Amino acid sequence: MTHQKLIKLNTMSESNIQQNKGKPNDEIDIFEFSIRISNAFKNFLIGIKDYFISFIIFLIRKSLWISSFAVAGVLLGYLLYGISKPSYSSLMEGHTSGLDNTVVIDHINKLSKLRGKPDLLANYLDITENQAKDIKSIKACYGIDINRDGKTDYIDYKEKYNPKDTNQMRVQSHIYLQVAVYNERIFNDLRQGLLQYIVSNKYLKELFKIDTIQKRQMINEIDIEILKIDSLQRSRFRKNMYPPNTNMLFMGNEPEIKLFHEEKLSLFSRRQRLVRDIEISDEIIVIIHDFTPLAEEENPILVYILIFGGSMAILGIFCSLLWQHRKKIWALIREDTIKQ
Repeated sequence: MTHQKLIKLNTMSESNIQQNKGKPNDEIDIFEFSIRISNAFKNFLIGIKDYFISFIIFLIRKSLWISSFAVAGVLLGYLLYGISKPSYSSLMEGHTSGLDNTVVIDHINKLSKLRGKPDLLANYLDITENQAKDIKSIKACYGIDINRDGKTDYIDYKEKYNPKDTNQMRVQSHIYLQVAVYNERIFNDLRQGLLQYIVSNKYLKELFKIDTIQKRQMINEIDIEILKIDSLQRSRFRKNMYPPNTNMLFMGNEPEIKLFHEEKLSLFSRRQRLVRDIEISDEIIVIIHDFTPLAEEENPILVYILIFGGSMAILGIFCSLLWQHRKKIWALIREDTIKQ
């Protein structure tokens, strides 16, 4: 029995040793892992360096193609600059009275969508089609207030206003109308056509009419409230209006004269603002500053050179690649033709 037990114990120990040898090591060697990460990062940097060097070598090999096309692009840009028409711009500042300036600005900017349709643009502005072709742009813009004093700090020509930015806000009732033309002689007709286009819109006219009616109604209501305050103030301090036994009661609870005085002045100030708006804003748009004298817009030659020179340089790279692999490309075309 003892001999059998010993054999059994030896068999169990051998099986345990075999199991331990076959069991994978689940623990991670942190040092070895760091080395692997470091080597991978080094290989990544080496790969970037190799690609960069290869790209530089490629540009050097193709420098003749690139420089030739770039010079051609610079000459083309200079030529287009020479034949491009000079343009002239002007700016007007207006007040939209009781209307929301968003409605008026959207109405004006619809004209910019008709730039490629001079016949329709001429019809809207009551000018000739040839005059419409000489219009470069028509754009209505918002004024942006940064320090919240109600005045325009800059004009949003590029439409960068962000309504989520609490540090700036649009000036509510002002619009800035900028026009650019290729022919200075059409400017006066364009100005008249634009103003007529704005004031003749039926929707805007109806909104303006409703706003004026509502302001007059508000003035009448304010007049009634002012009369009520005057009557109440007189009755409060006229002793013979109350029984003798109630004098002491009112002496402790009667309001101060200052209270009625402030309410009356507040209503009167509001009434004056409404009257002023009605008298000043007798049209849909009131011109604050008329169109400035036409000024020639900047047309820098450097823009033409950079755009056309850069574009042609990129085209030179593609052309050089096509020329380099022309045989393979022709072979592929022939094979495809034969298969068809």
